[in-house]
Amino acid sequence: KSAPMGVMEERFLDRLQQSRTRCAIGAVTFVATLVGGICYFPFTSALILSVEPTPTSPSGVAHRIYAQYFPPEPVQLLVLVKSRDGSPLIPHVNSTLEPEQPRALERWVAAPPPTPLTAEAAQVSHELSGVAARELDVHCRYTFLSYFDIGLKKSHEGRHDRPIHDVLDGIISRVARPMLFDSDASRTLMLVQIEACHGEDMTAEIVGKNEASAPVVSASEALKDYADAYPASSGLAVERVSFPGVMATVQEGVETAMLLSTLTAIPAFVLLGVFFKNLRLLIITLINIAFCVATSVLIMYPVSLSMKVSAEAPAMMVATGLAMSIDYSLFILTRFGEEKRAGASVKQALLVTLQTSGHTVFISGSTLCLCFLGMLLIPVSTISTMGLAAAFTVLFAIVGGLTITPALLLSFPEFFTADRRLGLSADGI
Repeated sequence: KSAPMGVMEERFLDRLQQSRTRCAIGAVTFVATLVGGICYFPFTSALILSVEPTPTSPSGVAHRIYAQYFPPEPVQLLVLVKSRDGSPLIPHVNSTLEPEQPRALERWVAAPPPTPLTAEAAQVSHELSGVAARELDVHCRYTFLSYFDIGLKKSHEGRHDRPIHDVLDGIISRVARPMLFDSDASRTLMLVQIEACHGEDMTAEIVGKNEASAPVVSASEALKDYADAYPASSGLAVERVSFPGVMATVQEGVETAMLLSTLTAIPAFVLLGVFFKNLRLLIITLINIAFCVATSVLIMYPVSLSMKVSAEAPAMMVATGLAMSIDYSLFILTRFGEEKRAGASVKQALLVTLQTSGHTVFISGSTLCLCFLGMLLIPVSTISTMGLAAAFTVLFAIVGGLTITPALLLSFPEFFTADRRLGLSADGI
């Protein structure tokens, strides 16, 4: 037989009145919040950007077959070099070989006169090759590819040992032009392809997630620094467009979204203070938010090591944690304040609060958890894990509201019930 309404809440409060119970709740709250905060950065580094296809879909089947027969693609760091006014970096050439013309092959492979930007673009290529060598030569196996650095080895005077080498160089340049330049030759890509570092194969999925990929991250940042420092007064513009750079940009966007979510909490706290008529109660809300988000990170970190979790999960967890913790605090602490102002004792006010607002928080929160858990039915891990992250966040918001809140009110009753001057007086201190 279940306990009648009110008996269960009274037994719960009797247990909370024991100092060892409150100490245990305080210790668990502190440790979980601290460890969850420590796990935040490892957690975010384990997240992924891509959305995996459904395993049974045509794209999922194709993805699986491709992975069986082809190794993972190595990391590619790309730098886009373009003219600022749209003028060509290299001269336009006739791509058609006309065998009937005298000395057709020689004229076809001969290097045409350079444009005003050719020398500057070649210098950029040489400098980027130096940046890559400085960051990767010792620990990594990589290839630097640029139109201006392809071809056969030349002597220190810039000449080939044999005339046939000039012909081969011309053929290589002819073949590479359409692959490395756009149609009007005003843009070109320069590529650093990294196959392995410290003896470990490098793929885009593991960059930034282990120590072996540190040179890749360093090289990507060095290329970005070079691009950012390139003079704006020159005729060329240099941009880093590689995947690690995209990942860093997305991560910055996620962190910005989290910051915006946090900033929106400021007006919410102002409204809470007005409703509570006691600013000291906001301390409880802050503790609940920290516990809710940090503990969710603590749980989701091991999940991210075994499943693919989306990079948007932290922003969703922060937004959900803020919303639910503030909402549940509004329910519970407002009712507690009303009961106290009506003359009830702290225990009696908490009992009524748990029987009314606490019941509402439990039912509404449980329903929301089930809704988020429904996302597990979506056969895409990056989406289903976002539902799992949100469900854990709501769960810990409920736990915080129904355990940490009454434990704090029972531990410091005089401090949290002193509402003279909105709690800004020295009463209860």
